[in-house]
Amino acid sequence: MENSSSNMTIWDRIYQKYKQDGEEYATLKPGLIPDFLNFIKEHDFRAKRVLDIGCGNGKYLAFLQSLGLEVSGLDSSPTAVEMANSLLNDSTVVIEADIYGYLLPASTYDLIISIAAIHHGLKSQVINAIKNIYQSLKTGGYCFITLPDNEGSSHWVSMAEHQEIEPGTRIPLTGPEKGLPHSSFTKKEIEAMFVDFSKVTTKLLSDRGRWIIIAQK
Repeated sequence: MENSSSNMTIWDRIYQKYKQDGEEYATLKPGLIPDFLNFIKEHDFRAKRVLDIGCGNGKYLAFLQSLGLEVSGLDSSPTAVEMANSLLNDSTVVIEADIYGYLLPASTYDLIISIAAIHHGLKSQVINAIKNIYQSLKTGGYCFITLPDNEGSSHWVSMAEHQEIEPGTRIPLTGPEKGLPHSSFTKKEIEAMFVDFSKVTTKLLSDRGRWIIIAQK
């Protein structure tokens, strides 16, 4: 199984390839997901602090920054960090860090997002990451998280050939994310992970095999 260091190498290879030939893979595809845009429209986050975990090239941070939010992010790929900071015109906004090993500051953020990112590890790592997010939110703060659905994601093209290393955690054997763990979850597992939050809403995008979770501390 790949360790965190190897996972960083896989992601950096994906971003380096994008810089070389412009292949738009996964979160590098243009546009922001509609549910996120609707969420932002429904809440007033102006002059608030936001963190993007696994921010990639920084497109979500750039959008939020344009609305007047104070943004920051982290990503395990140095190439992604370089791309994001260049997009945001600030070399200090995004830092290179292992999203499972980096301890977030307590009671700091009004909004923490992680879109198509936080599931690339073992289930125990994802669960601990959610706990880390909870303690880093201010009271009343929100998180917007996407996680793969256990059933739906098993049919992804990228999982045509895979190894299941624990229930719901699969590693593709081919493709750009070869060797990278993908943890997926049932609704019951998600409810258990977010039990400490005061308010949680979940939505299943069945056509994409993905959950959208909005939770308030």
